Amino acid sequence: AVPPCCKETMRHLLFYIDEVFREVGVRYIITDGVLLGSYKYGSMLDWDADVDLHIHDDDFHRLEEEVQYRVQQDGHFLRKHANNNSWLLQANEHNYLLIELNKRSEHWDPDRVWYLPVQGRLFPAMEDAHVNISTWYGMSFFRHRLRHVPEWEEEHRPMFCATPYHYNCVDETQVPGGNDCQREGIC
Repeated sequence: AVPPCCKETMRHLLFYIDEVFREVGVRYIITDGVLLGSYKYGSMLDWDADVDLHIHDDDFHRLEEEVQYRVQQDGHFLRKHANNNSWLLQANEHNYLLIELNKRSEHWDPDRVWYLPVQGRLFPAMEDAHVNISTWYGMSFFRHRLRHVPEWEEEHRPMFCATPYHYNCVDETQVPGGNDCQREGIC
């Protein structure tokens, strides 16, 4: 699991960039692990080491034009990812806990977002976000799975709660050393 101090840094950065985006009018939605965590627990996942946000296509250019300067003035660090489709928000230049600000191909209507809880605050998510999550992670995300496993992989490497070394368990202490919790009788 992510240490509490690191999780607090990511929470701070998420709340910070939400406030900046609200002030300057950059539209975004939560995605990936933070969206899954919101659905499952109303918080960030304990094992997720970053936070992913999807920036609206019409606003993505504003990260470089407006947001980068503001972030620097506030003492944080924003750098362009090597893929040119993301920016990475960090607490500072030497801290690699990331808020990924992504440009993605999935269309979403900024006038039809849902608001979902993360760490006691509501954040925008695409309408019918559960459909989007099931596309990424499969319908089994409602059970205790982290991600979608293609049928070919499912047959050879099933990915349930405690598949070793995939960090899918809610509490890693229940599965010491990556043991399979099904065999241990925990799951």
